[in-house]
Amino acid sequence: MDLNSHFDSDIVFLKLPHLFKPLQVICAIVLAICVGSTGGGENGVIWFVVFVSLIISALATALFALKIQDSVIESISNGSLTWSVVEMVYSFVLAVLSAISIWLSFGLASKVIFGSSAGYIAAGLFFIVHAVLYAAPCVMLYDAMQANGRAERNDVQVAHPFSESSYQYDV
Repeated sequence: MDLNSHFDSDIVFLKLPHLFKPLQVICAIVLAICVGSTGGGENGVIWFVVFVSLIISALATALFALKIQDSVIESISNGSLTWSVVEMVYSFVLAVLSAISIWLSFGLASKVIFGSSAGYIAAGLFFIVHAVLYAAPCVMLYDAMQANGRAERNDVQVAHPFSESSYQYDV
């Protein structure tokens, strides 16, 4: 069953994997609040991941809201990349960075001597959600690209060595 069949085709954010873009922005804002509440100076990598994901997700959300994502990518890459490839790559990178940030957040929570470690613990929990919000579209886009690649490929099979033609084409 197609999950997108129940939604209006004009609202792009109600379709998968684009449904995750606004959720990624919201999660990045919540993560900024959690990390900001820690007050620690040793969380530079976590801040980097939060800001990069916030900027990329907000930009992707704005491009999709304006419906100009394909023309922007085409003008930047001179037609050599598609939006799906760009989205899959940035989703994969941010999913990996979010997974690393889970480890860092919980590690920094255990090193808090004075004050509360609640901000790091909340950040670690929201980084789990954040990693899933980036991994899910990455997997969906990868599967869609693999399915399209198989459908576009000619299925050429090597014939038996004693047959009259050297190749057999599945039509």
